[in-house]
Amino acid sequence: MSCARRLGLAQGKTLLLEHMDEMYYVYDLAIYTAPADRSRAIDRYARSAKCDAQSDERLMLEAMRASQFAILLIEQRHDVVGLIATDILRNSKVWLLDVGLESSMDEGELIATRLLTPGPCSMTAGVNVPFEIEMLEPVCALLPQRMANGKLTRTADDRRFAEAVYRVGLADGVMDRLAYLDLPDRA
Repeated sequence: MSCARRLGLAQGKTLLLEHMDEMYYVYDLAIYTAPADRSRAIDRYARSAKCDAQSDERLMLEAMRASQFAILLIEQRHDVVGLIATDILRNSKVWLLDVGLESSMDEGELIATRLLTPGPCSMTAGVNVPFEIEMLEPVCALLPQRMANGKLTRTADDRRFAEAVYRVGLADGVMDRLAYLDLPDRA
């Protein structure tokens, strides 16, 4: 509930949702972020998980623990599959494998998302905000001044940055421009 309140999606113990999919933003913050004096849910789960050190489950769990919130500039289609993007907060290239984004994003578009990188390519954690440069001013207004004026990589790693981006995106009606679809099973 505290994550929902910080996003403006709850008042007291009541959720105030226009779309059920808005809960994905709450889940993202609940799993991947925590105040400085608390541990993240993903780290608590990792300590109790019983998976082999070399298993795919452990590989993905460690990728989840090392996830990074990013604003990506879509550069081009990858020669084989996916997208090549630039994480503009860290000035680094990302090979993004995400079927939904690949089919819906054009070169030059921006998206804010959480990246999981289990190998040479990255994927999103499922939560995306179509991003526009005009959103930076209201995002920075929600951050403590020392953070808004700080180094971009440090700002990007602070949980309050993702909260601010999600809050601005939700207030701007992100759910009106975004849809989560299940892909059909291929036989």
